Amino acid sequence: MRKKQALTPSAAMSKKKNTGRPKRARGVKSNMVAAAVELAGGVTVVARLCGVARQSVYSWIQEWRVERLIDALILARASGIPIERLAGDAFKPETIPAAKSPALSHEPDGEPE
Repeated sequence: MRKKQALTPSAAMSKKKNTGRPKRARGVKSNMVAAAVELAGGVTVVARLCGVARQSVYSWIQEWRVERLIDALILARASGIPIERLAGDAFKPETIPAAKSPALSHEPDGEPE
């Protein structure tokens, strides 16, 4: 009769789901959204300020950024942390599309003269 081998904890567990903070190339970064939420008074207070569900605030903390700029602005003002640290890529000037002004357009508006 063969002896049963005890499974080691690592062999018994499946691969972990990656839900932690994003991997960074260098240095240790802190979750500024989580810090801002704590400084503003907690998840419930921030959810009421922004008019969203508490689950939305928890998803911001998990994603390390605030999706909507208006919510990032409210959180920045309530916590004192700059909006650039909360909004992520949404606040970078190169990602904001430039508005086209009709006054600067060189195309004719009507029929050719």
